[in-house]
Amino acid sequence: MMTAPCLPRAREHMMNTIPPTRVTGVAAVTTQTPRANALGQALTRADNSQSVLAGMTLREKIGQKIMLDFRYWGRDSASGAARDTVALNACIENILRDYHIGGVILFANNLKDADQIRRLTGQLAAVPQTHGIGLLIGTDNEGGNVFRLPRGDYTAFAGNMALGALYEGHGESALPYLQGKIMAQELCSLGLNLNFAPVVDVNSNQANPVINVRAFGDCPAQVDRLARQMVKGSAQIVTCYKHFPGHGDTHTDSHLNLPRVDRNREQAFAVDLAPYIAAIADNDAPDMIMTAHIQYPALDDSLITRLDGEDIIVPATLSRRIQHHLLRQEMGYRGVTITDALDMKAISDHFDPRDVVKRVFNAGVDIALMPVSVQAADEEDKLRELIDYIVAQVERGEIDCEEIDVSVARILTLKRAKNILAGQAASAAIGETERRLAKEVESAIADQSITLLQNHQLLPLRDVSRRIAIFTPWGEQGHAVRQVLQQKGFHDVSSHKIDEIAWQAQRQEIDRCDIVIVGSQAVGVSPVENNGQASGANGTGDTAHIAAIIDYAHRQQKKIVLLLMRSPYDIIHFDGKTDAIVATYAYYGLDNGVRRGESLFAAARALVGDLKPSGKLPVNIYNVDPQGAITDIRYPRGFGLNG
Repeated sequence: MMTAPCLPRAREHMMNTIPPTRVTGVAAVTTQTPRANALGQALTRADNSQSVLAGMTLREKIGQKIMLDFRYWGRDSASGAARDTVALNACIENILRDYHIGGVILFANNLKDADQIRRLTGQLAAVPQTHGIGLLIGTDNEGGNVFRLPRGDYTAFAGNMALGALYEGHGESALPYLQGKIMAQELCSLGLNLNFAPVVDVNSNQANPVINVRAFGDCPAQVDRLARQMVKGSAQIVTCYKHFPGHGDTHTDSHLNLPRVDRNREQAFAVDLAPYIAAIADNDAPDMIMTAHIQYPALDDSLITRLDGEDIIVPATLSRRIQHHLLRQEMGYRGVTITDALDMKAISDHFDPRDVVKRVFNAGVDIALMPVSVQAADEEDKLRELIDYIVAQVERGEIDCEEIDVSVARILTLKRAKNILAGQAASAAIGETERRLAKEVESAIADQSITLLQNHQLLPLRDVSRRIAIFTPWGEQGHAVRQVLQQKGFHDVSSHKIDEIAWQAQRQEIDRCDIVIVGSQAVGVSPVENNGQASGANGTGDTAHIAAIIDYAHRQQKKIVLLLMRSPYDIIHFDGKTDAIVATYAYYGLDNGVRRGESLFAAARALVGDLKPSGKLPVNIYNVDPQGAITDIRYPRGFGLNG
């Protein structure tokens, strides 16, 4: 088993100054009060956080520490369905202005096309702020399966684990840096100034349903290197490491429940904390760090009482030992911290929303992300009551007012460094040269990440007269593979969405073909890959149907190709009856003529010999006993056959 070298612990109170990088922009025409103008001018001067703070009220400070979403607004009168928010309305504008809100997170519901996105972000940036400070306007654009911009219009890339496979196969490369740069340029061109990426969780648990291929791999040193390259490329905008102190060794999705990590303290420092420690110690720390809604008793085993009266181990998001003593005092982080979304069930199912925000601020976290849902005019009261409560807690001494000031100063310093000022929208020019480079980089990453894990003298496919049937969970996946095969001269190729073809028809297709290609994403789709929504997500995945197809094809003595389209760990379920296995790490394909990802096209080219697979596994894959316990290594990190 390959092990990563332990990384040194950071010196206490290590400064991690990051050279300011300005986001260019054109000021929108807004109406500002003289006081707002004075504060805005003060914010543009160097080393002035204290002077700005001195002019802010307590409510303004609390507002800076809150980031909201407006995914929906109201409901359709006919269908009753929630309406996507695609433009700023007067009610949302009033909320942002009157409550002095510091930031907004946008989801795919808010991001439809380039013109609409620019209008929306321009409207957000133009909201008059009484303190002269601009809005953080962010989204989750990790790349791969977590990507909020319109696919096909913008560069989705193959995701972090694909970069890990590329790194294992090719070593140091400019591609991670270029991916970060391209993603930042595209976001900035649309008026966004914050990307909640990269994920630096070390995915050491192969049953992890929420991180998995969102991680670069299971080697801390590799995660550190790749994350830093992406952040350096993304210097144009605010970047964010997540999820502190580490979500990689969980088997529960925090969108659905409260996970627990059972490492000891030494293991925590050697694995989960290592990417943070290394970056902070080398003055390469990101602008922002996001918390994890997990229990980590080796780092804090204190108890907290949840809504039903039961005492449980405090989640890391609410832990002062983890967020203040460990991250700030021991590791020396000086940037901004933000919670993961507080509407996730790991938090919202167990605690009162107002008490959560109080505990978040007392833990030392700077920004509460999505603490309440305001999706209609009559829900504004929830926000007002929250802020009233927090203000009262500060005035009573239940929340330290000096820590509020220090926290807001960090936020102001970040906004000044990135030129996030009232009335100024982020912008960046993207021309044909930049678009061409983006497609080239996206294709290069997909091509160099494809990993051949098994080949019993089947690949490459040469005989174009062979009949091929493709079965995939989504139709677009089979469409991508089929297109490449047909372009290569294979004329008898059918593709089928598994749940849209009856079992009898599936068997008939298998009976008549020579080669069966099956796509698996059996670990399932986390809500985070489903635009952050639990509805429609599949947290466990379904291996039974895929296994049935493979079993039947094997009994019929057909040649079988398995495409691992999400998690390479799926291989342990299937590799005894297949003739070739290829890992792609990403599962988007061809939908109504739109290429929504490049990895399946690259994998198909590998099947027909037009691409030599050169990626290597960035994770160890273990055997699992009948009780589900991990045993010995089946495929080691760095494994991959030469194409």
